[in-house]
Amino acid sequence: MRFLALLTVFLTAPLFGQNVVVNDDIAALAAKGVVSVAVVSDDPALGSLVQFALSAHGAIQVSPSSSVRLRIGRTANTAVVACDNAAYAFTTNVEARDEDQLALKVADAAVVGLGRRWQLKPLYADTKVAFVSRFTGHAEIYVTNLARSKTLRLTNYRNTSIGPRWSADGKRVFFISSFRSNWPEIFSTNGLGEAAKVITNVRGALGAASSGPDGRIAFASSNKETMDIFVAGPQGQSPIRVIKAPNKQWVNTDPSWSPDGSRFALTGGPTGRPGIYLASASGGSLQPVATGFSYSTEPRWNPVVPNQLVFTYQSGSLRLGVIDLAAGSVRPIDTASPAALAHASWCADGRHLVAAQGDWLAVVDSVTGKVTRLTPASLGRCSEPDCWTPRAR
Repeated sequence: MRFLALLTVFLTAPLFGQNVVVNDDIAALAAKGVVSVAVVSDDPALGSLVQFALSAHGAIQVSPSSSVRLRIGRTANTAVVACDNAAYAFTTNVEARDEDQLALKVADAAVVGLGRRWQLKPLYADTKVAFVSRFTGHAEIYVTNLARSKTLRLTNYRNTSIGPRWSADGKRVFFISSFRSNWPEIFSTNGLGEAAKVITNVRGALGAASSGPDGRIAFASSNKETMDIFVAGPQGQSPIRVIKAPNKQWVNTDPSWSPDGSRFALTGGPTGRPGIYLASASGGSLQPVATGFSYSTEPRWNPVVPNQLVFTYQSGSLRLGVIDLAAGSVRPIDTASPAALAHASWCADGRHLVAAQGDWLAVVDSVTGKVTRLTPASLGRCSEPDCWTPRAR
């Protein structure tokens, strides 16, 4: 089946000046670890993209009345980003390959410059989001960024393509589809040509393929009658079952590699009562992780903070929590939004997440609980986000 090249979905950029806070108290916000800032740009389009990106950061409030003014001066694909407020003064020169990358790098320069007292890390340029959208009437795989400046469709099979996961190097996306047969199979694509079939000879129910730091992939399959965890090479070669479910009522799924590749976090347990477990990547027994909730799923290892996991739990609605394995603690992410949150994936700063909220994706600050809608209504129903970020060295 011929695969179509990347399809750009053009989205209406947010109007310059939207998503803002008008009244603020600079000192009171700073005491809470938040800076109020006004964005001033000689290029309104660039300023609008940067403003949208910054509005999703939990340590930043965008306000046109703020005395802290972020000034952006653009020349082609370079920019000078500066603030002359005495408490937040900085100047950074930014170079990029195109306008989209420029907006992301300018936003990162703003976060790092304004957030020096809190040692804020870059967030935008090194975060890519793969997700499922039903924009066409079929579940297809898309990619976007945190400025929402470009959204690309990676698949166009008029079938059901789900479970997107980035390869370790960020060059390909693994996904599950049955477009070539009546069986779900795992494929990978860079969006430029025909998708490559990855997993062979492993029929049955399949879970998304998680790429480890050395390129090997882990995935769940019912190939041997129970839902087990398998590990295969980067191209799906030599799949081996490493974690076996004790019976057919027990399900193992959602493997997430630790940053050093030595173990997994995964969802396991009887149907209807899942929990979080750890296991060696080479196999062996499961080690339960106490979360305090009877329904806990979808663990994702933080690529920046090695002992930290995000997970989904149910307490009335689906919510997100953070596990600190070193401290043995669990912290729910308290948000002002009453809508359910699930299927979270870490961004490049190890602080923010992209999660599914209703029929759209949202950026979630795990520290402040700030939630900002990422995908617009024009993209239809969106789900299953997966973020690519550089691996920690």
